[in-house]
Amino acid sequence: MNAFIRCVIALCVMALSAASAVADDKFPSKPLKLVVPLAAGGGNDAVARILAESMAKHLGQAVIVENRTGAGGNVGTDFVAKSPADGYTLIHVSNSVVVNPYLYKKLPFDIQKDLMSVGLIATTPMFILAHPSSSVTNLRELIDQMKSESSKLSYATPGNGTPHHFAMELLKTRAGANLAHVPYRGAAPAVTDVVGGQVPILVSTSQSVADFVATGRLKMLATMDPIRVDKFKDTPAVAEVVPGFGVSIWHGLMVPAKTPPAALSALTDALSKTLQDPEIQRKLMGIGFSAKFEPPSAMQTRIAAELETWRTVAKSAGITPE
Repeated sequence: MNAFIRCVIALCVMALSAASAVADDKFPSKPLKLVVPLAAGGGNDAVARILAESMAKHLGQAVIVENRTGAGGNVGTDFVAKSPADGYTLIHVSNSVVVNPYLYKKLPFDIQKDLMSVGLIATTPMFILAHPSSSVTNLRELIDQMKSESSKLSYATPGNGTPHHFAMELLKTRAGANLAHVPYRGAAPAVTDVVGGQVPILVSTSQSVADFVATGRLKMLATMDPIRVDKFKDTPAVAEVVPGFGVSIWHGLMVPAKTPPAALSALTDALSKTLQDPEIQRKLMGIGFSAKFEPPSAMQTRIAAELETWRTVAKSAGITPE
């Protein structure tokens, strides 16, 4: 084999290697994994599965949902935080990531250092409700009674450390009021006991109480969203009585820190396009969520601000990590 032929072969090999490298660098070039850190069948899981199907179309690769449960979502979150930072493993997060640092000692990850945001997905409002027999007919009356030293009012939530719990504790702090917390193991038993008259006040999302409100077995006092909710325009926002107050349940996507910018950009673009789809908006609305895209920088700012807010609330409410 003469030198010329050897040179041609070498050039061909180099060209093929370069083409292969370019192909390998194209993101994504294989299926992606979307980890849901809570059990299948819940709201988080439902949102993730709606999202995965549409994002797959925009990315050109399958997005496989995998449930990794345990420790209030910390097991799945830690798994993703320690996964390769290549963009192929994502975590579906919600408000729990900003309250868990105040509920669990020595978390194995730092949400701000070990993970980075892809973007916000959706929000859902929380409402303050009362049993029809309650003497409280509006938020102002509730706050006035909460401020009374003789008040024996209590409120039910789906459990300790839930967004519902932290939101009401924030309201108590902002309003300078008092209200005893009655935690339940999930939304259903909390709703049942308030409808049954065992507890006078409830903090809940609308999907858990819609039928009871429609039939007059519960009355809405206020939404904790910053402004009134379109579907319940007659229900005032807490901010109308306590200026500046606003808390929503939110969902978002994150990936391991140091994920390459190109991969992060591709994921954020796919998420943004997905949430612009009217059909996706309709599906999310059907399970009680409103599509709400926020880019990575805005979501990171949200996380930082809420970590500080809930740190203060946990301290004032005497909530200590276990």
